[in-house]
Amino acid sequence: MIRTIRTTALSALLLAATGLTMAQQNVDIGLYQNDGALEVKVRPEADFSGIFSSLVFTIRWDANSSASLGTSTQDEDVANYMGVDRSGNIREHGGFRYAVFAGFGMRAMSSTGVNWQAGQEYTVLRIPVTGQGEFELVNDAYTADRQNNANYYVSLGGSDRTGVIYKGLAPASEDGNVLIQPNPNNGRFTLSFTNTEKGDVTVEVINSIGQSVFNETVRDLEGNYKREMDLSTMGAGAYYVKLKRNGTTTSHKVIYR
Repeated sequence: MIRTIRTTALSALLLAATGLTMAQQNVDIGLYQNDGALEVKVRPEADFSGIFSSLVFTIRWDANSSASLGTSTQDEDVANYMGVDRSGNIREHGGFRYAVFAGFGMRAMSSTGVNWQAGQEYTVLRIPVTGQGEFELVNDAYTADRQNNANYYVSLGGSDRTGVIYKGLAPASEDGNVLIQPNPNNGRFTLSFTNTEKGDVTVEVINSIGQSVFNETVRDLEGNYKREMDLSTMGAGAYYVKLKRNGTTTSHKVIYR
């Protein structure tokens, strides 16, 4: 009995030292585009000021798009308690490029004057982007593979506090004249856009593992393009409409529910 009491007391002290309490909840993650850069934000479900032990996340984008990532930066106060950088080279798989980011912390956030508030967003990394395309925070078959081990993961005070990806999609540059309606949809949608400069346009739809499910090239297109698309005979999930025109490729996500 005495041993049990002492163990319980010791556990309570350790929890207090790391800034954790029994009420501590998970940490979610989101991706935003702001003034030519991606911003990776975390959102805790409870107040926290202890050690942000580790963070892993992966950004994915179309390998055939013109979009690319620059060198990431962090605010100094964030880097003091959680330094994050790209882990290894950018890799290609299934028609996508993947960039894995990882970070580790050893100092209590409170020692740097930082105290997370429940439900607030905190920017942990900024990454400049160029070109046109869509970037995503993802957990998919590639990131889940044990050799890659790149699913979203958060540890606070040494305990797994992985939440959800609450905002996964951010465009590198808006291509405002491309319309996908409705989106999300039941597999049927209308794709329309305007090609202002006469030339060949290739429209391709690929699934989440990079397989092409539709491909069409329109020669010397100048003006409006409109097509009723039907994916209802295929499985629900994420698809991507890729437009190749005027020497560039853009990618647009379609959600089939």
